[in-house]
Amino acid sequence: MGRLVILAVAFMGLLLPSADAQPERRVALVIGNGTYAEAGTLTNPVNDALDIAGKLRSIGFDVIEGNDLGKRELERKIGEFSDALQGAGVGLFYYAGHGLQVEGRNYIVPVDARLDMPVKLQLEAVPIDEVLDIMEQQTKVSLVFLDACRNNPFARSLSRTATTRSATALAGLAQFDSTRGSFIAFSTAPGAVAMDGTGRNSPFAAALLRHMAEPGQSINDMMIAVRRDVVSETREGQRPWEQGSLLERFEFVPGGETVAQPKPTAAPAPETKVAALERSVGDDKTAIEKFLRDDYLAPDTRDIPDAVKRVYGPSVTIFGKPYDTEALIKAKVDWFAQWASWSLGLEPGTLQVPPHGDGPIQRQVPAGSK
Repeated sequence: MGRLVILAVAFMGLLLPSADAQPERRVALVIGNGTYAEAGTLTNPVNDALDIAGKLRSIGFDVIEGNDLGKRELERKIGEFSDALQGAGVGLFYYAGHGLQVEGRNYIVPVDARLDMPVKLQLEAVPIDEVLDIMEQQTKVSLVFLDACRNNPFARSLSRTATTRSATALAGLAQFDSTRGSFIAFSTAPGAVAMDGTGRNSPFAAALLRHMAEPGQSINDMMIAVRRDVVSETREGQRPWEQGSLLERFEFVPGGETVAQPKPTAAPAPETKVAALERSVGDDKTAIEKFLRDDYLAPDTRDIPDAVKRVYGPSVTIFGKPYDTEALIKAKVDWFAQWASWSLGLEPGTLQVPPHGDGPIQRQVPAGSK
């Protein structure tokens, strides 16, 4: 019994390292809201979300996605995301669409929202910090990308109907009060408005798609590249911004340069007979021909009779013709002699000697050489 316990413990010890070696699971929630019942249509959020979701899948994320979601649908997707985060090492939330800030708190605006007065905000919109809180409680690394600073009619209507200064809705998003092990990227600076873009993607999403999958690049370096692209494309009109509290380096695609460990120098292989002959023959034509004739081509026929007897026995039929042992031995010896008499050309720098017809042994010399 004691021996069985020891074997079981040893077996579990073998399993544990392989389990630890498994990469941490990474889960993303990607939302794109563009077709609003009360605010018209944004051109690119759905395209942005579809393309970002595809990019994340290609680099190993499990992706939950939804587009043009109403309040109930959005809440269900967040619940699905929360369930999927259990046991994951990295959580990522990407949102493209309308967002706004009220009293310094940021909100996602579902496509069915009716925000004609501030009192409806809690009923119609979803606080982004609640999504972030779900991620921070379940993962070591929480990443948030918000392309939700587009020129927002909800902010204007809420500001007109606000009865207190604190309830005024502002354009753009606000900085988050606190984060734990998080990285939050905004498509533009706090309080500023981002562009929806004139192509398939917004400037921010297009830059993310270009740089997200670069191997060995930290997320901070990625954002520098993204910011540079967006600033250039928008002619200084939009400047992505981020805040973070990550405790360790994060790379979307690990693959940074590593210092190669020096390999022990292998012992030189023993010099073969052919190598020794190549070295001794050199480039001397007479020596080469002698080597080919006497060493390389001349068969040692002394072993042929025994080999034939072992392989074929007292007789054999080949292509319908019967041979006894002596006749077969003679045929083999004659074949070797004929092969040795062929004219052969030695390829420069090698001992390759392909047959090319009758005649004396020759060494082919490249044209132009002496």
